[in-house]
Amino acid sequence: MSDDLSASPPRAAAEQAVLNGAAALAQGAARAWSGARRIERREQIVLGPGVEFAFASENIGAPTQWTLQQAHHTLIVHLDGPMHRLETRIEGAGRLRATPAAGDLWLIPAGRQYLGRALGGEIAYAELTIDPAHYAAYAPHLGDGAELAARMKHRDPFVHGIAARLAHLSGAGDDLAAMLRESLGQALCLHLLREHGADAAAATPDSAPTLSAPQRRRIEDYIQTHLEERITLDALARLSGLSTHRLLIAFRGAFGVTPIQYVLGERLRRVCLRLRGSADDIASIAVECGFSSHSHLSAVFKKRYGISPKQYRQRG
Repeated sequence: MSDDLSASPPRAAAEQAVLNGAAALAQGAARAWSGARRIERREQIVLGPGVEFAFASENIGAPTQWTLQQAHHTLIVHLDGPMHRLETRIEGAGRLRATPAAGDLWLIPAGRQYLGRALGGEIAYAELTIDPAHYAAYAPHLGDGAELAARMKHRDPFVHGIAARLAHLSGAGDDLAAMLRESLGQALCLHLLREHGADAAAATPDSAPTLSAPQRRRIEDYIQTHLEERITLDALARLSGLSTHRLLIAFRGAFGVTPIQYVLGERLRRVCLRLRGSADDIASIAVECGFSSHSHLSAVFKKRYGISPKQYRQRG
């Protein structure tokens, strides 16, 4: 169910595609379609090396077919909208006829052929694609890839929650949203490996990573000197010498909060100092302290303190 996935071919063509699926898909480099497209909205973001997320809405008022066979794992989560009929097949996992509820997921392992036929209204869904080699950082014993189990209409509240949150964040352009998207993507990938992988037990890390005092000072200094700029998890990971997913664990252990919470707290602390100690325009303070705009600062400030930056200044 992606921009390159949706189709509404004639019934005869669909049947022929099923009969000759392997050859047609291999020739078409994984995704094939025909007929009119009905993608209403699509937002796609990169969550990290080898990991991409997309949120889309699509009108399936006419019979629609999706086919794919990819070198990466594909996770599809139904978020909203009516389906009157749905039939799905995953190579090696059989066929299922059942309409989805919000949160139901389909997991198509790398290399497996998938066919879906649907009819309904306007639906919204999330799609995550993962290069199997991405898992090498989490579980080196797996080599260049990790096997995931095929799933059809599977319930996993954790996956549903993260997919919905990523969909909500897909259009946000600030660096805190980018850090949150990346950390949620890491959590989702680890969850899939642990709960839906072929070797779940062996994928659990032996020990939790930590930050030494010098590593912690480097991170603190970097954040303080770059508060007005875009700060990324990759940059913090390079400073610590850890991968991003291990940094998230070590950072919370060292600071008691996530990197996002820490950066936000330091930016707000600097804003408060500026509001009390200067007569500078609030819009200028917002940008110079790392917020995208006056309205962005006001929304975050009021959520944290219960009052606006202007009211904070007036109260001294």
